[in-house]
Amino acid sequence: MSNRIIKVGICGLGRIGRFGHIPELGALPQQYQIVAVADSTPDRLLDLPEAARNARTYASLEAMLQDPEVEMVTIATRHPDHVPMALKILAANKIAVVEKPVATSVAEMALLRQTAEAHPHQLFFRHNRRFEPAFHKIRELLQTGLIGEVQYIKLHRSVGFCRRNDWMTMPEFYGGLLTNWGPHLIDQALQLLEAPVKHIWADVRRVISIGAGDDLCKILLSAENGQLAEIELAGCNALPGREVEVIGNRGTLVSENSTDGKIRVRYLEPECARQPLRPHPENPPLAYGNFDEKLAFVDAIYECPKDLPSIWSTYYDEIVNGVPCPVTLAQAAEVVRVTQEVFHVSGFQPSMDK
Repeated sequence: MSNRIIKVGICGLGRIGRFGHIPELGALPQQYQIVAVADSTPDRLLDLPEAARNARTYASLEAMLQDPEVEMVTIATRHPDHVPMALKILAANKIAVVEKPVATSVAEMALLRQTAEAHPHQLFFRHNRRFEPAFHKIRELLQTGLIGEVQYIKLHRSVGFCRRNDWMTMPEFYGGLLTNWGPHLIDQALQLLEAPVKHIWADVRRVISIGAGDDLCKILLSAENGQLAEIELAGCNALPGREVEVIGNRGTLVSENSTDGKIRVRYLEPECARQPLRPHPENPPLAYGNFDEKLAFVDAIYECPKDLPSIWSTYYDEIVNGVPCPVTLAQAAEVVRVTQEVFHVSGFQPSMDK
């Protein structure tokens, strides 16, 4: 067990930097210490959370990169800044952690990928929703074959009914729900599909957002193994439903809400073998169903784990212990590719006419 503590600088003290990066890093004092923060808005450098209370403050990334104590820089700024800043951090021979969306285009991602090849173990991607307890438990249950062969995966996420008007809704900042929440669910879908995506269908639109960016997305990903993933993102759904449903040929798995800590499963009893059956076209149905077979199901509730490692611990393990981070460069690049293709096939055109 290494006693090395990585010295971190955080660039961007808006919502995700202040309420995401700072407390997450502060929860790992045996691995990280926040020694510097940077933001171009002076007020944001005041009244810092406890974990960053003693950090040196800078008005820009460039100034913070001159700090010799800073080993790692996390990027928590507007979306178009992510790749340019990551390139500067790598050029300074420091470790870069890139917030999602990792890049605004496949071309931009290719540039980052090319630069990263000269800086092994120095580029990481914050696809942190892959480390949610519910997602972890769902993957574990699917790998047991409990519901049989997976056929259909539904991932839905609603952020409520909200007429947003901040920069995250503005196309000039690569804003909208698809680039905000989309990378999280696209990454989860790609992990659950476990096969390359061969076809993408999508509908992306703006319903109520004050900004011109999208707030309702429906995406279908068809994989080479025959599985289908449906992703729905909504910023205009006043009555959202289940967040996860997975349909197999022997049962179904659902997660009502990723924060309730429970996965509900209904599956055929293992000894309930399905026998060959013949159709009965000569008899008109008196009820819906199969009259030659009686199925027995098991209803179960599984608790999600409560002590999973943070995504930051996986970065630490690669940097210090040489254990590869499970979020790879190739996986991050595929999320960028799928996101770009979703925009393309949907034909979404931002507008301000609502």
